[in-house]
Amino acid sequence: MAAGLWQLSAAVARLAIARACGWFLLAVMLPAGCDRVRAEISTRVEAELEERVAAVGTEMPGTLPPPALDGQARLADKLALYHECVRRSRGKVVESWRRYQAGVDPKTGVGRRNGPKPLVYPVSAELQPCRRAHDEGEALDPPLPTIEHAAHRYLEAAIAFATVADELDLYFGDERYKDDAWAQGKLLAPALAQGFAEFEAAELALSSELDRVRDGLDELRLGQLESTGGRNLAWHCHRVALAAKAHVRCAGRELDDADACARPLTELREHAGAMRGYAEAHQGERLQAFWYLSFDAALEAYVTDAEALDGAMHRKRQIDDRVPLREALRDRFDELRSAFDNLRFDLR
Repeated sequence: MAAGLWQLSAAVARLAIARACGWFLLAVMLPAGCDRVRAEISTRVEAELEERVAAVGTEMPGTLPPPALDGQARLADKLALYHECVRRSRGKVVESWRRYQAGVDPKTGVGRRNGPKPLVYPVSAELQPCRRAHDEGEALDPPLPTIEHAAHRYLEAAIAFATVADELDLYFGDERYKDDAWAQGKLLAPALAQGFAEFEAAELALSSELDRVRDGLDELRLGQLESTGGRNLAWHCHRVALAAKAHVRCAGRELDDADACARPLTELREHAGAMRGYAEAHQGERLQAFWYLSFDAALEAYVTDAEALDGAMHRKRQIDDRVPLREALRDRFDELRSAFDNLRFDLR
């Protein structure tokens, strides 16, 4: 049995790495401060491996050939490559800019009076998935020239911001502003502000194109799942992912209407409950669903953050106080979507 677990783990690792979203990446590369989520995902993935080996008739051979991909699956995998780029990089760039603004006035490039210590987070290391998407994406089928162009622009903008951010990271870290009376800080402030503005525009263009293509694919696949397999576990997971997408989009638009996203949140809770109820009643089917436990953990984290934002919306607080909660919710959705991309229901 130990040999079987090793063989299964090796096969699972090859499959996960091929999809650029292995459990090691999820467990280790989540942003700092996500220890609870990282531990939860690691625990569930390990449990999933053990559970699949222990289940009667689910032992896998030492090699696991990649599943045959049809046109839709190839499109989904290519979109996932670009999605991983945005997921890994966007939050870090936004966080870096927000932290810079907290301690420095971007208009003057000088530290704020009574503000926190000047700081900007380096982001270059988070751009590796975007470099991979740029290097590999165009060679993958099907051709997506609009998305490929938008991804190229996104990477250029991210690199431009990262270059200035890395320089300011050293400048602030060594407290050089005390020696040059903020001369370099004043010089670099316009470049960082322009870099972030260009990054925002590039991110909006890429995300909009990804959403446009993926929305059509998502709705098509949901209908096909029901027509070919009925309302099985794959269908329930797909419906939950669509419900989460509807909710996060609502939250991105509405911060002043407390009840604007109440219906999408209610529908998400209902679909999540239906998915878990189905999984509980169909244990054999659930055991064959690779990455389900990780998807469920990501779903639980998303709903928790969605409820936190909903609570803030119903309290008398400034809209600005809700922005960090909305940004955190978007990060949670990105994690949920990555877990969804890793789901497989065709492994035997």
